[in-house]
Amino acid sequence: MLAFIDRGAGPTAPIVAVLVAGWSLAALAEPLTLADAQRLAIERDAGREALASEAEALRDMAIASGQLPDPQGRVGAVNLPTDSFALDQEPMTMLEVGVMQRFPAGDSRALSRHLLEQRAAVTEADTLDRTSATRLTVARLWHELDYQENVLGLLDRERDWVDTLLTGIGAAYAAGEGGQGMLLDARLAALDVEERRIGTERDREAAQAELARWIGSVAYGERVAVDVDSPRLPPLAALRERLDQHPRLLVLERERDTAATEVELSGERYKPEFGFDLSYGFRQGRSEDGSGWPDMLTAMITFDVPLFTRDRQDRESSAARARARAADARRTDALRALQAQLEAAHARATRLQTLIDLYEQRIRGLAEVSAKSALSGYRESEGRLADVVEAERRVIDVQERLARLRRDHAQALAEIAYLTGDAS
Repeated sequence: MLAFIDRGAGPTAPIVAVLVAGWSLAALAEPLTLADAQRLAIERDAGREALASEAEALRDMAIASGQLPDPQGRVGAVNLPTDSFALDQEPMTMLEVGVMQRFPAGDSRALSRHLLEQRAAVTEADTLDRTSATRLTVARLWHELDYQENVLGLLDRERDWVDTLLTGIGAAYAAGEGGQGMLLDARLAALDVEERRIGTERDREAAQAELARWIGSVAYGERVAVDVDSPRLPPLAALRERLDQHPRLLVLERERDTAATEVELSGERYKPEFGFDLSYGFRQGRSEDGSGWPDMLTAMITFDVPLFTRDRQDRESSAARARARAADARRTDALRALQAQLEAAHARATRLQTLIDLYEQRIRGLAEVSAKSALSGYRESEGRLADVVEAERRVIDVQERLARLRRDHAQALAEIAYLTGDAS
């Protein structure tokens, strides 16, 4: 911005700078949407970052495990006489330099690398699952805050109405036209509204504090409420077909693949591991004819002899097959649990939508008509103040129940979206 001002034309540059700065601040002050909050929560999630780092570490380890073991060097004196420790006294005395290289059995290196790559894939799937669960958590908290703020709005309306009523009753009482009991009832009604408001503010602050754990201090700023007009649910059969997209099943599928690779790797342990040993010996001293003794070259191949496999290779292979069966069983169990969770959430969302339609089409209108009738009767001295207060409270109660139903319905839809692969 400063560079722009330096290149600006005369006295208009500061004005332009102020306008640009004002626009930037306005952009930063835009209300937070649910999608923005979910993205922010994912970016701030330290657990997700830890999983990503673990996956990166496993991939690095996979590359390392696919390499040959480091060769081993050997330097020393061989057949050194202990009476003189002279290097030229005996013909078999020599200074030896050697190197040995081991070769793991069969395809162990390739399978070990593949196994660690699969474990990295499991961790990456865990990352996706945590991301999806984070989106669901933020969505639930968001809908809870929408509900609490709706209730606070209703309580503000009720408080304004009760304050107006209290003012009128107080004026009538001062003029000798009302009883003390009516004034007391109005004050108790105002106190009840304030008590309910304090409790609702407490619940909202608790939800904000939990949301701030995920997105920081912006949780206390201005938010955009989610549209209450929720889409209709797809059929349950269509949703079941999308369960395979759930990240948790992806985790278990990759764990199953890992277990299958472990079974292959256990089979390689029945094969021998080879080693190549090469050494060169430098000899000093001379033979009887005065010629020098020749240096010595040693080359050897070593290998394992896996004869006693009952309590090692057999056990390792049996354990690997058991882990593969366990992975299959875990996936089956998880799929059944997700199916049950989906059916319960679908039934809950369907029932809640029915109740929402009932409240919107019938009950809310009746409550409002009842409140208007009670107020009209009271103004014409044909009704009691208690009836007016009760009728108005019924209106607020119906609207509060409707707000609660909408919250529960939105949370059920968020759970269904999470189960079918999109926790938005």
